[in-house]
Amino acid sequence: MGIEYRHFLVVDDARWKPQADTVSRVEQVLRAWSLGDRPDKVIDLVRGEQLSTETSTTSAPGRGIAVIYGGVDGAAVEKLAGPSYYPDLNAADRYIMSTTLIVGDDYRLHTTADSSIYFEVVEPPLDSKGRQLDPIDGEYSSALYADTFAGTDVSSPPVVVAHVAEFAQKNIGWAKCNGFWRVALVIDFGKDIPGFARGIHCLPAIQFVHDLSEAFRGPVLQIGEFD
Repeated sequence: MGIEYRHFLVVDDARWKPQADTVSRVEQVLRAWSLGDRPDKVIDLVRGEQLSTETSTTSAPGRGIAVIYGGVDGAAVEKLAGPSYYPDLNAADRYIMSTTLIVGDDYRLHTTADSSIYFEVVEPPLDSKGRQLDPIDGEYSSALYADTFAGTDVSSPPVVVAHVAEFAQKNIGWAKCNGFWRVALVIDFGKDIPGFARGIHCLPAIQFVHDLSEAFRGPVLQIGEFD
């Protein structure tokens, strides 16, 4: 047991939609930063089925897929995240447990495992006839997001309010947040908590964030999460 940390990089733009090359563009960034070469597995989030890692990363992601890359050790971790939370930990002993790209047309409500931020849906999305949509039942279970709403045939996205606990105000690097997304890169540091988690939850590798924003073709917002 013990505290673990995950870092979310999401496109905070309600109008953003994935393109056929979104996954391959992100993979190029991961490869350049030694964070992943080929995914370990790809999961269709609607059907809960494992897909071919060859075809699913070179085509449009549809309503939603999770592209899961394995762990990374050593200097690449420190290059991305800076020194460890634990001062006696050497760069060679650093690790990332996994990196997951979640992308698709559906809207996914952000979740946090601790009590620092709570995202409240105040208005669900409306379909093209102005009717409120309910969350999708029976989708593949993932701890990386909360409810999912259909992202096709909608006239407006959900309206979500972020409630930030007073003790966590010092950790957020944004003034406002949609609270939902269609794409997120989730870096799971596990128990190798990066030192920046003490302050604002933003990766010190500014160039990586820029490269990812270019790959997404959208603005990147960062959210840290303790578990």
